[in-house]
Amino acid sequence: MWSWIIVAGTMLLSMNACGSSGPLPTAQDKPTQVAKQVGGPGSSIQRLLMQAERGNVEAQFALAQAYDRGRDVPKDKTEAVRWYRLAATQGDAATQGDAFAQNALGDNYWEGTGVPKDDTQAVRWWRLAAAQGFAPAQHSLGKLLSGGGQGVPSDKIHAYMWLALSAAQGDEEAGRQGDILSKQLKPAEIMNAKKLLKQWKPARAGVRVNKIVQ
Repeated sequence: MWSWIIVAGTMLLSMNACGSSGPLPTAQDKPTQVAKQVGGPGSSIQRLLMQAERGNVEAQFALAQAYDRGRDVPKDKTEAVRWYRLAATQGDAATQGDAFAQNALGDNYWEGTGVPKDDTQAVRWWRLAAAQGFAPAQHSLGKLLSGGGQGVPSDKIHAYMWLALSAAQGDEEAGRQGDILSKQLKPAEIMNAKKLLKQWKPARAGVRVNKIVQ
């Protein structure tokens, strides 16, 4: 599945200017204590950690990426997933949670990194990100639903819809997969899929896909 990574360096250099929201759970495990010891007082990673603990979603995602890639902290997939989850579950009905973190959680559940492999949970998180208009999650969700997975029944009509939505944002591979899938559908099924496509609206407008740099 897709692995979409951002470079967190910009965040690390400018976290002292970031805003924050409400406090997070205060449970601290060993990897987070390691983060506090890296770089010395006032270091970029410590400023990032401070903002993340205060509830800043951007900082939480950047810290998850740091653990995911081993940037300025020891690589720790479990700790990365913990921060992804915090960013993914923040917000209310209006904010929906961070689509980048939701997509990353879906990838981790699909690959079994930092958490046990669970296709059902992968679909759950990809669906949340896809509903916000996040093309990589739409592609991953459509690809999985086209054939089904462990505990996930095949749903080719919705798979076609998600692949088409991702393709509409410039994902050429999603377009190719959608073309292949269309040959497996009956005319009535394609009609239903296109009807769903016309009716679909993102749960949240303006997802910042420019966070993706590679």
